[in-house]
Amino acid sequence: MDAVVRGRRVQPLAEILAEEFGDRDYKDDLATLVGDRSNEEIERWIEEGRVTINLRPASVGAQYRDGDRIAIDGREVTARLIEVAPQALLFHKVQGQAIGLEAERDETSTDVESVIDKLPATRGTRWIPINPMHAGDSGLLLFTNDGNLAYALTRRKRWIPTAYMVRVLAPGRDFTPPEIALHVDYDDERVEFSKVTPVTGPQEDARANLWYRVEMQRADHRAAVRALFESRELKVSRMTQIAFGPIDLPREVPRGRQRALTSDQLLALYELAQLKAPSLEPREVRPAHRPTRRPPPDRRRIAKRKVTSKSHKKPTRR
Repeated sequence: MDAVVRGRRVQPLAEILAEEFGDRDYKDDLATLVGDRSNEEIERWIEEGRVTINLRPASVGAQYRDGDRIAIDGREVTARLIEVAPQALLFHKVQGQAIGLEAERDETSTDVESVIDKLPATRGTRWIPINPMHAGDSGLLLFTNDGNLAYALTRRKRWIPTAYMVRVLAPGRDFTPPEIALHVDYDDERVEFSKVTPVTGPQEDARANLWYRVEMQRADHRAAVRALFESRELKVSRMTQIAFGPIDLPREVPRGRQRALTSDQLLALYELAQLKAPSLEPREVRPAHRPTRRPPPDRRRIAKRKVTSKSHKKPTRR
């Protein structure tokens, strides 16, 4: 997905570079190139000729405009400065599939390609999981390229309703399922559930497993779902998230595939996060200003003029 500029801006070059690279800790090689820099240090780089704008050395006080091409030590960093339109997508995660960070891999992880590896490429941004889950869980996994949105939703997980499909191992054919309570004591706190409803699962495992739909009004205690069934001496073999706030997992999205959220769904997430929704209307990106170069001379015309001048040359008198 290409980045889309959402407006025109004019800003001091040193200021915008310091804003972008001053306080952030990037995990790529750019961190070693820029790191934690101040306005004054960026201006010193400009004085030393290390910063170029539109292929020309930048001067102190130069203004950055959307569409300009910026490079530091010959390495272009324009993509980091582009304002991108907010985007979000849902992914149907497979059980045993890690999201992508090495820290998330555990004993349940397999050699399956990570979720991040299967997401579409982005320009100038990265995909941030909104509702991260363990590799052993599956189902609805949401991503956004807006860090503010992901952070706000993380802070409000206590008030975001969620729903899960839970598969429980049945001890035997004649097993009578116990009544499941609507609360459990987990992590020194009583966690309440809205509904715990038995449902019909696939026919092939109807005798060996029991299925439940579990709904709760908070998204910050995923592990409490397992604790609820373990309190009744039932072992959970699979837990699939099917809803997060206003977003449901579509039946037509197969496992291992993703789908972009609609504008209405994205706006609903901003409302859920209690954030002001930004403009989602893309605007045309002006091409970068390129310095004009004098075209090379047409050597054929030069040669023709020389021949013509020789033919019209008056003969010399002796």
